[in-house]
Amino acid sequence: MPFPPWPRPLFVPGGGVATVEFVVFAKSTVALEFALLAEGSPMPALAEGLSVQVFERLLAPEFGEWADGLAADPDAPPGLDEASAWYVVGGETASGADFSALQSAWAAVRVILRAGGLAVWDSFAMRWSPGPGALAADPALPALAAAWNVNRDGTGEEGIEVVHTLGLTKFGRPDLIAFVAPAGAESVRALVHHMALDLIEGACLAPGDRVAKGGVKLEAQAYRPGENGPPVAIPFFQPPLLLVPLG
Repeated sequence: MPFPPWPRPLFVPGGGVATVEFVVFAKSTVALEFALLAEGSPMPALAEGLSVQVFERLLAPEFGEWADGLAADPDAPPGLDEASAWYVVGGETASGADFSALQSAWAAVRVILRAGGLAVWDSFAMRWSPGPGALAADPALPALAAAWNVNRDGTGEEGIEVVHTLGLTKFGRPDLIAFVAPAGAESVRALVHHMALDLIEGACLAPGDRVAKGGVKLEAQAYRPGENGPPVAIPFFQPPLLLVPLG
């Protein structure tokens, strides 16, 4: 029985392009047969715009250096120093009314892991998934493929913290950022979390839009570092939307 698509109940057309990039570490190149339907995809092939590329240490030393630096992350699973091949599953595809495209990409990741992959790096959510855990997870649920984060960090300026998302580009939506005093950071974090869920489920938000959420009125603005907020060293794939309280 085919896996059903994960729905987006709030979907609004015209929300942009979904960009996906999963990097699967492997000890060496592996023999692959992309039976995606068996690994959780509702479609038999990758969605249009998505592909699988392989990089080998001897043929792509620059990629190997980048991947080795990534594997040195304290949060990285152990054993990645043994990798000599990396499979990149991703690309750009239309943002749709369901997550079929993302499911197809994650099914390809599972195929590679089952053939001998070690672990997965989600480039836009900046999150690791060890191979055994990814394969043990229910492919009908989006917990790993649809990973995203809400983070709270310092800005380098006294009395100002930044709350932001990472990973919303996989859903064809911009990441969110807000600047707040430390005393209110957790309540803003909860607010940003709920707004991100709306975007993931398909709602759209554009510069100039005004919304009310959790009893707070907000305006979305194009984030202009140094103008409407301090610059931050956050690896956004695309410029995020700044959330500004009104009143």
